[in-house]
Amino acid sequence: MALIVGFAIPAGALAQDAIDREDHVLSDGKLDDKDLAAVVAVAQRHLKEMTDAVIKKAGAELEEAGIFRPMAFMVMKSDKVQQMRLEEKAEKAPGQVKVLMYRAGLKSIARRGEIHASVIAYPGSVEKDGETIRALVLEHEHRLGISGFKLIPLDLKNGKASFGEPMSQEKPFQIFYDDKGESDSSGN
Repeated sequence: MALIVGFAIPAGALAQDAIDREDHVLSDGKLDDKDLAAVVAVAQRHLKEMTDAVIKKAGAELEEAGIFRPMAFMVMKSDKVQQMRLEEKAEKAPGQVKVLMYRAGLKSIARRGEIHASVIAYPGSVEKDGETIRALVLEHEHRLGISGFKLIPLDLKNGKASFGEPMSQEKPFQIFYDDKGESDSSGN
């Protein structure tokens, strides 16, 4: 399962936090191949842990009710995966509105430097060979410069949820960074 889509390390990702330890990987301001491999491994682990949490939660909801609601998870500074919760009133909002609320909330938390990665998951569908297939849609981002969509086909047979091979594609940054095309609307 490929977990890294659209890999690029924006300069802001490397300079976002002050480096105050001489032995830190970025203390010299450069990444060699070994350092880059370590960074990629950490980002890959974070994205896998969040994806696993989403699949577990969505699978349980599918098996219980036949559907799942939009949800969001984040990797905290402590490296723990935590589900983001909406206020009780917001839980009654339509799914599309919940996704917007998750994006806004995660963006606020990310821009304050409180999380390393985020994922928003919601129900969707994919057209394949003229057939519409139910899918779990994952929007994931990592502060190390990774941003993408995963479309994971899902099936519910005899009350048991199963998930297929993910299809990945790039997406613009929304949570940790502004997409370059959106950062300056004046054209400058």
